[in-house]
Amino acid sequence: MSKSRLFRYSRLDALGVAVIPFQLACFIGLALAYEQLPWLALVLIAPALFALSLQSSGANHNHFHTPVFHQRWLNGLVRVGFSAIGNPKTPHNIGHGMHHATPQSWNESSILEMLGLKRPLHKHVKAFLMFIPESLGLKYLVFLVLLRVWPVERVAAFATPKEDERKVAVKLFERIKQPTTMRAAQLDIAAWIALRVLLCAINWRFFFFYFVPVQYVIEMLRQTENYLQHWGASDPFDDTRDSVSCYGRLYNWLTFNLGYHQEHHRRPGAHWLELPRLRHELPADRRTVPFTHYINLPVFYPSVARRLSAGCAVLPAAVDETTVQP
Repeated sequence: MSKSRLFRYSRLDALGVAVIPFQLACFIGLALAYEQLPWLALVLIAPALFALSLQSSGANHNHFHTPVFHQRWLNGLVRVGFSAIGNPKTPHNIGHGMHHATPQSWNESSILEMLGLKRPLHKHVKAFLMFIPESLGLKYLVFLVLLRVWPVERVAAFATPKEDERKVAVKLFERIKQPTTMRAAQLDIAAWIALRVLLCAINWRFFFFYFVPVQYVIEMLRQTENYLQHWGASDPFDDTRDSVSCYGRLYNWLTFNLGYHQEHHRRPGAHWLELPRLRHELPADRRTVPFTHYINLPVFYPSVARRLSAGCAVLPAAVDETTVQP
């Protein structure tokens, strides 16, 4: 890798940083051009916005594990930038770190539940209506206020009705409440809200009738990301077989090698440019999928789904689903 006085690992990390101004320009430009764009163009742009969300997710994910600059303040500035175009990164990154520290099996989970498709229609409508004020930062502001006046356990109970998730929520809020982390979270949330207020000021119709609905669908799809990166893993509790890698060239080019997920779980501190070289350290019989993680669905892998539904949470080591099954 080509190091420099500015970049800690490689000058190619400039590509990940460039995602921030590029996507800011895309959002602002789209808000400015909204009234002139035909409906068909707006429909076709929506998948492109989803692709941009994958791009920012991959770049931010790598920056969290391997901060790209030598200077701490520059890394903080990049974190704030990723917060603006994605989600507030301090809470997200804490949760992601806990994901790495806590072995978990997704083999018993339901993709329909992850997508919320088992909910009745009125609950979908309610969830979307709640997402509208949430898009202006109301949820984050409420939690920041509650963390000042309530004990962490009460905030966690308010945020997470499910008892089995309560301990994780308590740990998350305990971390956020620490003074340094709280200041970082406040900056991230401020940047996230600022972009949305700006878009609303440019064209409120764009914000409420296009940006919010499209982001709602994107967020719903992105909630399945962990599921898709782990469902059908050969052994959820073995760090050489607990994830599912995808070696699709376009997908990894777009997401800065986010498809090398097993390699990343094996060595979370490895730089994204090193991940392809770690492939030879892993067993050849672990499970992989082609093209993109978003193809890792039970409908495409019925034999895996049947084995898991039969109670085999750990798949036979010899399973190698590298092609889509009929």
